[in-house]
Amino acid sequence: MMRVACIAGLFTLALSGCGNLPDVQRAEKAAAEGNVQDARAQLEELARFGLMDAQVELGDLYAEEDTPAARKQALDWYRKAAEQGSERAAIRIGKMNAREGDTPEERANGARYLRKALAAGDKTALIPLVNLYINFPNEFPNGNPLELIEQARAAGDPKGDVALARYYVTTGQFAERTDEIESLCAPIAEAHPECFQLLARVYLVEGRDEDLEALVERAKQAWDEGRIEDRDLYTFARWLSDDESPRKQVSTTNELYLLLTPDYVPALTARAKLIMENNYLAEPDVVIEMLRQARDNGDLKASLSLARAYERGRIVPADPEKAVRYAMEAREKYPSAEYLLGRIYKRGYLGEPEPEKAKKHLLAAARRGFPKADYVLAELFWEARGIEVNRLYAWSFALLALEGGVERAKELMVEMVLTLPEHTEMRAEALYKQERAARRQMIAQGASGPAKTTEQGG
Repeated sequence: MMRVACIAGLFTLALSGCGNLPDVQRAEKAAAEGNVQDARAQLEELARFGLMDAQVELGDLYAEEDTPAARKQALDWYRKAAEQGSERAAIRIGKMNAREGDTPEERANGARYLRKALAAGDKTALIPLVNLYINFPNEFPNGNPLELIEQARAAGDPKGDVALARYYVTTGQFAERTDEIESLCAPIAEAHPECFQLLARVYLVEGRDEDLEALVERAKQAWDEGRIEDRDLYTFARWLSDDESPRKQVSTTNELYLLLTPDYVPALTARAKLIMENNYLAEPDVVIEMLRQARDNGDLKASLSLARAYERGRIVPADPEKAVRYAMEAREKYPSAEYLLGRIYKRGYLGEPEPEKAKKHLLAAARRGFPKADYVLAELFWEARGIEVNRLYAWSFALLALEGGVERAKELMVEMVLTLPEHTEMRAEALYKQERAARRQMIAQGASGPAKTTEQGG
């Protein structure tokens, strides 16, 4: 009877008489104290029993890890809760797919959840839906972001003002709307830090350097007083020297990164990258030490940057063994690390070319959405250095690379077409379509491993 009572208690959270059985509140406390492993262990037991709150909380823990595998786990738990009628889980699915969806299918799924939540009265779905419509107009031709923006503004939601300013930027109305963008964003920048970027764009385009300096000081003060988060200042700093910036402000970015380091680990990695691109900011050994420090703090982007540094040998002597070690650390999160490994093995940096290993890593990168890997695979099967020539594969991978925006694939296809029989070209195009369909299915299912349904997988 005691066992039955305890099992019943799992669903009611009335656990006082059941010893050390898990409960959601204890798990939340453990997570708040930084004991994520203990929190996850308690939540998983409850989630497997079917407790919706535990499924949502467990999904949140996985979502915070920010890796493809963790996001898949998060979505799986959210779906289980949503199937039981959890509105909290449904809105999380919508927001995650809207924010991080890699394919039109994932973003469309996010939009469906967001529209459903909005219809049920959840106003937090409004801005994510607006952002989807603004960022992917071709995927949502019937979306009306301006109508939703006005709906938010009429309801007194200041996020609607931010969305309207962004709408002017993305629809080509920026030049004639700078005054309105400034009036929308200037009063609410601390509450909505994306406005710092929008205001900086206005000041940079109009050459208002004093206003820009004042804006940077305002952001620093807001961060110092805790009114904006580390991530907000970091995002603003990164944008100032990004390709999107009308006039790159490298020194200002470096200054803001310095404020954030060493406590905010992403800024360590970003500053190292900034210095690699602008050598006058610091010596190479400073860069490597920063990357190592960030890596030791768990930043896999730093591992990727170290792999690139040791593979290319630009700021440190080339060391392919170190490059492989660091790339192996980063490969789960970054498909470009798989690509780097494939390139190392293809070119024989460790001694001799190893085409089979190269193929394995390049396929993994390509099937995770890194089209440069498709191009190198096309080269691999066309050049056939240490691997059998396969024109069928070479042409199909070249088509995939071209579809992914790799312009060099055109030149390779021009070279190939002179000796490619028409029947082989037709078979290769059929294989290309099969591979593309398999990849889309794999992404829709949230898998991270290679597609198994195509001839190329063998």
